[in-house]
Amino acid sequence: MSTSPKTPRPEEQAETAEPQVIKRKRGRPRKNGPLLDQPKRKRGRPRRAEPDLSLLQDIRLDLPDRSRTTGRRSGHSTRELIIAMANEVINRTGIVDFRIETVARALNLSPGNITYHFPKKEDIIAAIWEQYETAMRATLSEIITPFLDIKQLYLYFRVVASKAIAYVGVTAYYFGDIGVLRREHDTFARWMESNRAWMYDCYDRLAENGCLRPIGDPRLRELIFASQTTLLRWWINAVFASEGGEHLEEAMNRYVSLSLMQLLPYLTDEGRRQFRNIANQIK
Repeated sequence: MSTSPKTPRPEEQAETAEPQVIKRKRGRPRKNGPLLDQPKRKRGRPRRAEPDLSLLQDIRLDLPDRSRTTGRRSGHSTRELIIAMANEVINRTGIVDFRIETVARALNLSPGNITYHFPKKEDIIAAIWEQYETAMRATLSEIITPFLDIKQLYLYFRVVASKAIAYVGVTAYYFGDIGVLRREHDTFARWMESNRAWMYDCYDRLAENGCLRPIGDPRLRELIFASQTTLLRWWINAVFASEGGEHLEEAMNRYVSLSLMQLLPYLTDEGRRQFRNIANQIK
């Protein structure tokens, strides 16, 4: 009598079955999802480290909102916004500590958006200097009038000084860095020549209007021009060296009056009267 093999119970099958090895897919687990294979990184140069911006946290730009969205609404291009923000950052940090990342963060842009318009920070600095020169040329064309007197000349010198304050980071760098002075020698020479021609025109106009005795000696003209230009170019550096740049606005009138004093020996009675009125108003 044949007997059929005994069928094992399910519990016995579970005990005798070989354990199954579950092979996990390689990769990083996705949250609440399956594992995904990650592409291997190609061998080569290591990834660049992110710039350390922790040292720049204390810089506060107390300025109107210059973000990209606001700039587009106001009609300013991204390039113009970059120049404006970079100028104000440089006014606070100086050229040496200036970083493209700071401008990008202030404008809510990526550094790549900045380098698209300006591949190097030196290109931004050059654009700011060009903007300063444009502003100065526009001022020159407005101040020369048929009725120029000592008071108008004083007001013009104040405008020149205020423009220098608005671009203090770049102007102090361009006027004080020996490398820039050598590289940009031709540019400075043209700039000085245009200023010389303008000042000589001022001397003649003041003489015609009875405020200044005619200065016919070319050497004397050059000495007066050089002394006035030196004061107007270096006064900001002098304030930073002596006072740390904390009182630029207050020092401006004092140095502008010193520049006018170079004309004092050649002023007529009317010119001296106007100069005294100006000096009495300066604190």
